[in-house]
Amino acid sequence: MNLKLLYIFITTLFLTSQTLFAQWNDSVKVYWLDPVEVTSQKLKLGDFQSPVEKDNLSTLLGRNGFSLIRKGVFFAQDIYADGFKRGDINVVVDGERYHSACPNRMDSPLTRVNPLELESIDLMKTAGSIQCGLGGKVTFNRSTPVEPISLKVGLSGSTAASQSFDGSVMAEGYQQRLSIRYSTGLPYEDGDGREFKDSYGYKENFGYSLAEGSFQGKSSLWKYGASFSYTEDVSFPYLLMDERKNKVFNASLSYDDNKIYFNYTDHLMDNQLRESNMLMVTEANNLTIGAVGDFYELYFRKWNADNVISSPMMTIENKMMPEVNMYSASAHHLIDFGKITISGRVGIVHHSVGDESRLPFYQKLFSDAEGSRWFSTFGLSANYSAIITDDWGAGALVEASSEAPETEYMFIAVQKLLNKPTWSGNPTLNQPLRATMRGSINYKDIRIEAFATQVWNYVNLTKAMVDEQSYLTYENINAYMIGFNFGFSWKFVDMNAGYTFAQNITNDNPLSEIPPLRVTTTVTSPVFYNMVLFLRHSYNDAQTRIDETIKETTTPAWNKVDLGATYSAGSFLIALELNNITNANYYQHLSYLRNPFASGVRVYEPGRTIRLSLRFNSVFN
Repeated sequence: MNLKLLYIFITTLFLTSQTLFAQWNDSVKVYWLDPVEVTSQKLKLGDFQSPVEKDNLSTLLGRNGFSLIRKGVFFAQDIYADGFKRGDINVVVDGERYHSACPNRMDSPLTRVNPLELESIDLMKTAGSIQCGLGGKVTFNRSTPVEPISLKVGLSGSTAASQSFDGSVMAEGYQQRLSIRYSTGLPYEDGDGREFKDSYGYKENFGYSLAEGSFQGKSSLWKYGASFSYTEDVSFPYLLMDERKNKVFNASLSYDDNKIYFNYTDHLMDNQLRESNMLMVTEANNLTIGAVGDFYELYFRKWNADNVISSPMMTIENKMMPEVNMYSASAHHLIDFGKITISGRVGIVHHSVGDESRLPFYQKLFSDAEGSRWFSTFGLSANYSAIITDDWGAGALVEASSEAPETEYMFIAVQKLLNKPTWSGNPTLNQPLRATMRGSINYKDIRIEAFATQVWNYVNLTKAMVDEQSYLTYENINAYMIGFNFGFSWKFVDMNAGYTFAQNITNDNPLSEIPPLRVTTTVTSPVFYNMVLFLRHSYNDAQTRIDETIKETTTPAWNKVDLGATYSAGSFLIALELNNITNANYYQHLSYLRNPFASGVRVYEPGRTIRLSLRFNSVFN
């Protein structure tokens, strides 16, 4: 224990939070894009903007307090930031919202854009800007189609513990662009060589596939686009069901900075890939129609999900999401006083249940439950940042915000078999209110950020009992989150660390689903003969602060080491990476708590994996 504390102490002295831009050669995973600087004259505290380079999302977004948790294969992940999670953090693509149709977020909005099209990703933890949720937002920005005719190709394949292929092609010219992507693979093996069928009750190791196509164009001040994606047989061992089919349609049209768009998701999940005497099937769809500009946003969401649970003895049909409608309107304004920036947002949200026959289900627990609710929302932040000397900089931020409860928390409805707890939303929830203070100090290549957040009426899981029937539902609690993010980047060394301490004040329990201390260190070589080598060490501490009342369990500490090399020559790049070279057998915290259909099983990460990646980028005129 003393050695561990000494290691943490030494690390936090020298590790600081993120640099604004990273060199493209510090990792070699999957995709590469030319680095694009997205820095402004000053860094607004609470915002972290990073260029998109050749990394996959896990490494790219795993910084400055953000972390990703794998749910299935690599394109199915959820994001966490400084204690907030999932629906607390909005994900938008070029200003477009993508809501999950799956109540378990199998169809994570993080996957809704081809990496070859990306120009930058903005990570924002403040709540005063347009489209921000209670915990902030992640914005994916596509590049604008260019005039010269060009071709970009990305190919990636892996073997050993994880066998996969991923390929993308993007052609553009005359300000028009067409891109396609195809990915396929098998469920991976863990560090002990166990397959999904050995560990999680699958009949076989079923291969998954993803295919998507996108068209984007520009003419003067007009922009337009359309896309389609399809995934099939994606295994989710964290859950009791898997994604069998998922289709997403999208189209958009914008003039200057004003855009209208729609996206529609058709989702099917069941448990037919597994050994089971019980049938579970859920069909869900989600429609989102929106309009967004620099200072405003309007959108409508319609969400419906039907579930069937059947055994040889009985069958239950659930209106899991009973045709829930959501209307939202908000406006935003920013005032820049130089060193001080004030950002404000106000809005209104309306939730309603289209199938009112479902109301008696909620009223068993909440007698005053109604099928229609109005909420007023706001976000206000004040940011101060200053350059003290050539080497020193400092910043401070205070903010307050309030958001409507997530749709799922209010209206999900699932009755289960075998006396298992019925899952019920709580239509009487109050809206959360958040207050946060942040401070940072920068010295040359070192940045230290500390934060403290108080949330009133935060939505949390709870148990209930009515007429000898047990329920899992939601309640409002008060909670606080305090923590730090450190980063250090100097010459050939890049390090970052983060920790959040979160407490449920109402019930005097640790707040659930909080990542432990994380430290990542990457060492790169100088460039020699157009080649760069890197060595990366990832450390996650044990998480012993858990909420046992909802069956959360502790997670042991783990270490992982990756090694790689990249060779580039003009428009061609080749990379070889060896992930988890010690073949460590580990699992992440947060990986099993996936109600309403959580399997309760700890899911281990991939063992030793070899990945070869190629990139080609050519301009023809």
